Amino acid sequence: MEFSIRAIVEVLGFPQQHVDEVMKKVIEKLRKEEGIKIIKENVAVAEKMKQEMFSSFVELELKIKDLAKLNYFCFHYLPSSVEIFSDENVITSRREFTNYLNDMLATVHEYNLIIANLNAEIKKLKEEV
Repeated sequence: MEFSIRAIVEVLGFPQQHVDEVMKKVIEKLRKEEGIKIIKENVAVAEKMKQEMFSSFVELELKIKDLAKLNYFCFHYLPSSVEIFSDENVITSRREFTNYLNDMLATVHEYNLIIANLNAEIKKLKEEV
């Protein structure tokens, strides 16, 4: 099932030039993604936040090939907002939904392992200090 979505992807950092460059790279990378097509994009000018930090965002309208690619987009681009507007009801096969759940769980487990390793390193550093 193909999905039509609206999403917002944000970039935060400094200096402003870096934020603008990263935003361009995010959009360029997204354009090259197989199974994801940009229909519309609206990039906001980077604005200064607190303490030298700058923030920019892009509002996107995308066509995404299937549930697995939507899952990929969400975990790899970390949009702050996603709205599916293609159909009122989302209909997917049991197999596709099972694959989606397993992909999502694999990513969550990967992040959990990273966090556990970082916590262990922090604990070790605290013990050494």
